[in-house]
Amino acid sequence: MAGVLPSNVSYFMQRLQGVSTSQFKVFPQSSDDATSGKIIRFELPSNSLVNLKNTRFFFNASTVGAGASLPNDISSLIERVAVYMGGVLVQNNFQHYNVLKHAKSAIKPSYCNAALGHPEIVRQVSYHNGLTLGNTDPEAYADKDQQFCIDNWEGLLGSIEPSIVDTGIMPQITIEITLGDDTICPISAGRVMPDGLGATANHFDKVGSGNPTYKLSTLSLQVEVLGMATSVLDQIVEQRIASVGYLSLPFKNYYTFTSTHTGSSRFNVNSASWDRLWLCYRDSAYAAKAAPQIATGYKKAGAFVDDVSGQTAADIDVGRPTYDIGGVLGTNEEKYLAKYFKFQEKLTSSTVPAYHQLQVNSASVPAYRMTTTEALSMSLGAVDGEKNKKMSLDQYKKDHFVQCYRFCLPESDYNRLASGLDTRSVSAMGSVETENIASCNLTMFAETTAELRVGSGRAIEVIA
Repeated sequence: MAGVLPSNVSYFMQRLQGVSTSQFKVFPQSSDDATSGKIIRFELPSNSLVNLKNTRFFFNASTVGAGASLPNDISSLIERVAVYMGGVLVQNNFQHYNVLKHAKSAIKPSYCNAALGHPEIVRQVSYHNGLTLGNTDPEAYADKDQQFCIDNWEGLLGSIEPSIVDTGIMPQITIEITLGDDTICPISAGRVMPDGLGATANHFDKVGSGNPTYKLSTLSLQVEVLGMATSVLDQIVEQRIASVGYLSLPFKNYYTFTSTHTGSSRFNVNSASWDRLWLCYRDSAYAAKAAPQIATGYKKAGAFVDDVSGQTAADIDVGRPTYDIGGVLGTNEEKYLAKYFKFQEKLTSSTVPAYHQLQVNSASVPAYRMTTTEALSMSLGAVDGEKNKKMSLDQYKKDHFVQCYRFCLPESDYNRLASGLDTRSVSAMGSVETENIASCNLTMFAETTAELRVGSGRAIEVIA
């Protein structure tokens, strides 16, 4: 009866007894400290039921350089994440992992944990430990009870289904994390509230004279390991491998393409299921040393409260939003972005609208040239099951200029359905075509559904 009726009118439950859960702390194979460009490797527990989606990376983080700050979203520190099984690369070690994280949060709400993930750039008073920074103090957190945590992943760790896997039927799983460049950290001449002009030497939005660097320490990986008193799961796995020959575990894989975009940028994708294409437009000098950028619409200096009646010298500058004073769309607060992750529309002419179109093997997607607003609407609809990010069109063009093309069925990610373009026989030659977009950096991510096949004797095969 339960299988006939929908769940909202069915009276049934299931019970699985003898389940146990435990947390394991895994330490890196190399040094306990890591700086820009370093590779950190962890080996997951063997012969265990591991919940891969509940993998958490803990560390302390500190910056060096007068006025240096950590970027918004602590995942920004990661340049690449790769997953190996028995020395075989399973998750592609694609570049700009941190850019992909910011690109996705430009379209949908960020998954950065507010308590452990450093979602905003700190100007003067840290919301992480409550301490006040001096005018040129670098931001640093050295105590073990001030650690950060990355608990939301792109790629295999965050998307493999089922997420609970028996590592006893697989070769040794190794997670390899490569840290990003030092220039992802902004550096300021001082921590005074910016006026938007950067005219005063110690304003937060004026670049400092030093060079920012960062270091991670006290590294560890926390892994959830489960146990079952019954052998039903083992029997099901054995029967499946005996009847089909392998277990099928789909997951998301990504491929990165970069270009100096001047109207047309080419790429090619060879995959069994090409699901989406993410386009991120940045200033050509995105990697240059820079101060934090004031987020469009948010506060800068220029609004005062009278601390002592009649004494203007004691007035306190509380700042004013650059939209309506009082703040609309939640802009009555300070907010800054790292230049490295600032996506913006740069027009050749401010009086001529931009147009966007994608060519895939000479076929136009869509069949007409889209304006920026049409491209935004398409991108918002390309993300499954997510509330759209709360932003204005002005903020989208100046801070979050990311586009997403979807080639798979809606909500196929939740059904383990590989419905994207199959480009294995004829590699998809793509071209991003734009009009009235000035020369800029264009980073492209091809999102695909890959399949990990696990057979007897710990044999694995990856269908890209």
